[in-house]
Amino acid sequence: ACSGAADGAAVAPAAAPAVPVDDAAPGVDGEPADSRGPAKDARVGEPVRVHGRQVGRHLQAVLTAYVDPAVSLDKDYAPPAGKRWVGAGMSFVNVGGATYGELGRMWALDSAGQRYPSVATGELTTGKPLVFDSLSVGDRAEGWVVFEIPENARIVRLQYQDANTQANSGEGFWAV
Repeated sequence: ACSGAADGAAVAPAAAPAVPVDDAAPGVDGEPADSRGPAKDARVGEPVRVHGRQVGRHLQAVLTAYVDPAVSLDKDYAPPAGKRWVGAGMSFVNVGGATYGELGRMWALDSAGQRYPSVATGELTTGKPLVFDSLSVGDRAEGWVVFEIPENARIVRLQYQDANTQANSGEGFWAV
């Protein structure tokens, strides 16, 4: 669900209103990113700015929806016994000054602190998987990311990080 483009990749030009482009180094109002203090987890519908290590590499990410359980459109395709899928509807817009590379990795974190990586699935009853190889400035990618978790786990947080993201930036977290 979080790797290269496949059939039906959900990539489209950004819809109005346009998201402002950010060519500057990470930070807010000239403040270095690390001086802003710890970031709080975003909620469904709240945008998160993910700053890359290179100047001009920035994504605006939004958790648009969260479903538990997530269900495959193919009635014969389901998680293994003792597991369930949860799905995160995601939207990414390139708000930097350069093309943004391949989608990074996502995890679901449970109340015990265990982290579960995203898994590849087919189309869900809620929509198509999220995939992109690269996003030009202003382009948007939308779709669903799926996590396979134990039946008894309670997911409390989602995390996005990719190779272009600054380590320990405190960015890319959503409470669910």
